[in-house]
Amino acid sequence: MEKVYKQLFVGGDLSGIQKFLYNITSKKAAVSLKGRSYYLRRYMENVCSDIKKAVIDAGANENTTKTIYCSGGKFYLLTDNSPEIIKAIDSTADKAKQSLWKKQMGQLGLNIGYVPFTENNDGSVECNGMSAQKPGVLWKLVNADFTKQKNQKFKNLLIEGYENFFETINVGGKPKVCAVTGIESPDCVLVKDLDDEKEVYVLPSVKEEMVLGEELRKQEHFKSFEDYANKTYLGILRMDVDGLGKRFIDGFDSISKYEKFSKRLVDFFENGVAELQKEDEFREYLNIIYAGGDDLFVVGRWDKVIDFAERIHKETAKNFASDGITISGGVAIVHPKYPIAKAAELAGEAEDAAKQFDNEKGKKNAFHMLGKTISWNEEFDYIKSFKQQFISLIDNYSLSKGILHKLMLYSSIADQNKIRKEEGKAEDFSYIWHISYYLTRYMDRYKSNIAVHDFCRSLRDKDLDYQKPRNLELVALAARWAELELRIKDNNN
Repeated sequence: MEKVYKQLFVGGDLSGIQKFLYNITSKKAAVSLKGRSYYLRRYMENVCSDIKKAVIDAGANENTTKTIYCSGGKFYLLTDNSPEIIKAIDSTADKAKQSLWKKQMGQLGLNIGYVPFTENNDGSVECNGMSAQKPGVLWKLVNADFTKQKNQKFKNLLIEGYENFFETINVGGKPKVCAVTGIESPDCVLVKDLDDEKEVYVLPSVKEEMVLGEELRKQEHFKSFEDYANKTYLGILRMDVDGLGKRFIDGFDSISKYEKFSKRLVDFFENGVAELQKEDEFREYLNIIYAGGDDLFVVGRWDKVIDFAERIHKETAKNFASDGITISGGVAIVHPKYPIAKAAELAGEAEDAAKQFDNEKGKKNAFHMLGKTISWNEEFDYIKSFKQQFISLIDNYSLSKGILHKLMLYSSIADQNKIRKEEGKAEDFSYIWHISYYLTRYMDRYKSNIAVHDFCRSLRDKDLDYQKPRNLELVALAARWAELELRIKDNNN
C-alpha cells in the first residue's frame, strides 16, 4: 500500500533574475534598477501570497499553512497535502506563468515545485518512499524540480499557446521595439526617453518599473550614479553568501530550525543591510540596488563601496558566526559614465573570482578588488593597514608617491613569473634585488625622517619576504588602493 504523506513542501523560484536586473542602458539607470529590484521582490511575495490563498481556499488549514522563506527570487512554504490542494497549486502556478510571460516576454521564468512529506516528532521527514531523513532533503528535491523545469522552459506555455511563440505577429508599419530591453512587441507603449526626453517605446512592464523607481526615488532621495561617484570613480559591488544551498540541505535537523535561520537571514539582508547604508559614513555615497535572499548589489563612490563591503563581511561574521556562514564578493571600479550593465557584469566576474578563491586561509570567504582576490581573514586587514600607512607617510612625512608605482611595477614582474613558469621559460627574479636596492636608497634619502626610514627598512627586511611572493602582491595592492585614495584628495584640493 502506497504511503500517504500528510504535508506538502512548496517552493517557488524566479529564474533569469541576474540578466533581467542588470539589463539597463539608460542614463537614469539608478531609477530603472531600483524599480526593477522592487518589482522582483514584490512579484515573488505576490505569487507566494496567491498560492497560500489558493491552498487555504482548497481546504488547507490556515494555521498550519505558513511561509518559511520568501526573498531573493525564491519562496518556500508548508501546507497540508490533498489532491484538491495540489490541483489548486498547479492552477495558480499556470496562471502566474502565463501572466509573467505576457508581461516580461520570456525575460523571467517562474518555477513552482512541491514535495509531499510527513514530519516526525524528532524533526526528521519521510518522503518519496524514503525512511527518516534530515529535512534538507525537501529543499534538495524541490530544487531538483526547479532545475528540471528550467531545462524545459515554457513547456506548458508552448503546449497551450503555440501561436504566442511561433506564429507571425502583424504589427503594421514600423515595428515597436522596447528601448530598454530590445524586445519587439505590439504592446509597447510610449514614454519619455530616459536619455534625451524624446518619446520612445517600452514594454508595459518596463514602464511599470520606471514608475516604481520614480516613486522610490522620491521616498529615498537617491541620486544618479554619476552624483554618487562624486567626481571620482564608481564602485559596483556584488556579494553572495558562501555555500548557503549546502547549509540548507545538510545543516538543520528540523524544519523549525531552518525557519528561524531563514528569518534571520532575510532580516539581515532586507533590513540590517539597509540600516547600515543609513549611517553617516555611507548615506550620501552609495545606493543599495538589490538586497534579497543572500545576494547584494550596491553602487556608489568606489572607496565607500569597499568600506561597505568590509562592514557587510564583519556584520555577517558577527550575526552568523555560530552558523558557519561567510560571505564573498567583488567590486568593479569604473568611470561614472561607464555602461551600468557592463559594470554589473564586471562586478559579477569579480564576485565569481572570490567564490573560487582557495588558499591556506580557507575556501571562499574572500573579496576581489582592483584585479586581485584576497581572503577576508587576515589578508584584507593586512592590506588596509599598509594602505593607511602609505597615505599617512605621504601626507604627513613627505614620503614620495613614487614608491607606490615602484612596488606595483615589481609586483607585476613577479606576476609574470607565473606565466613564464607555465611556459617553461626562465623566471625573472631581478625584481628582488631591485626592490632591496630601491628601498635602501630610500632609507639613505630619509635618514633624518625616522618614520619613513623605519617603514622602508621594515619593508625591505621583513614585510617583503621574498620566499613568499604573495606578500609583495598584497603590499602592491595596498599601494594601488592608496594611490586611488590620494587621487580623491588631489581632486578635492
